[in-house]
Amino acid sequence: MREKSFKRYLFDFIVIVLGITVSFWFNQLSIKRSDNKERIKVLNNIEKEIAEIEKYCDERLNAWNDDIGLYTEFLNDNLNVESIKNITSSKGRIEFNLIYYRDFEPPMNRYNSMISSGDLKFIKSEKIKETLTRLHNLNYSNLKTSVEYEKSLKQELINILTENHSEILFAADSYKTSIEIYSSLLHKSIQSDQELKSNLLIQMKYFKSRVSLLKLYMYTLDELKSEVKNSLD
Repeated sequence: MREKSFKRYLFDFIVIVLGITVSFWFNQLSIKRSDNKERIKVLNNIEKEIAEIEKYCDERLNAWNDDIGLYTEFLNDNLNVESIKNITSSKGRIEFNLIYYRDFEPPMNRYNSMISSGDLKFIKSEKIKETLTRLHNLNYSNLKTSVEYEKSLKQELINILTENHSEILFAADSYKTSIEIYSSLLHKSIQSDQELKSNLLIQMKYFKSRVSLLKLYMYTLDELKSEVKNSLD
């Protein structure tokens, strides 16, 4: 009688343990599947944002290279108006190049949202995490610092133009002044004013440095793109 009771209790115990074990296993499997869905969702969002950032960077690189092209022409001893017109036919575009700075604000809403929600925890790849940090912190910070330096130089340039070369500002707003006349007037002012010319030369150095930093940013972006694709595959 006691043996039968013991066997029954033992059987019940085994059934309970197996039930708990199976329940725990199914629960872990469910969590794993849920985490994997979230991981894929996060990776897909990163992939979409990469495409948006790539488009933004291509546009910014083209604009920054045109900035360098315009400065190069105006800093040359001999003015080539046709080369300027190959870059732009707008006086406003040239004036923008002189007095406004170009900010760097790539689309990062998805990344910032994932940081706030903690969804980056679903990413298993340490390489992806490291590359994301390098892209959105180190590379981004270096570009923003370059922009800040440019802002201070632009303010100095505006002071030089308003105090010593106001005719350039008036010419930019005059519909009677063609781009040829405006370009010649600006070129003459640059060549005759060492302070103005030196300011533009320093800006040119920052323009080139900024392009180099952007290319490094884009290289890291491409590295991230490859890692995300490998993880999704």
